[in-house]
Amino acid sequence: MKPGDMVKAKRSNTYGTFIGMRTFPNATGGDDYTCAEVMWFNKNAPNGDRISTIQADLLEVVK
Repeated sequence: MKPGDMVKAKRSNTYGTFIGMRTFPNATGGDDYTCAEVMWFNKNAPNGDRISTIQADLLEVVK
């Protein structure tokens, strides 16, 4: 996946544009968490934003 690719959530018919990967540092010394950021076409995140994070393995690139 590269920024600008159209992606689909594997478990739904939700489409969006892949923005990039984001890493959240672990404050307690464990491993950092990296996930994908997607701007969804037809839904908002729970906080109302159009861009949200999702596990990268739950996305597939639309060809």
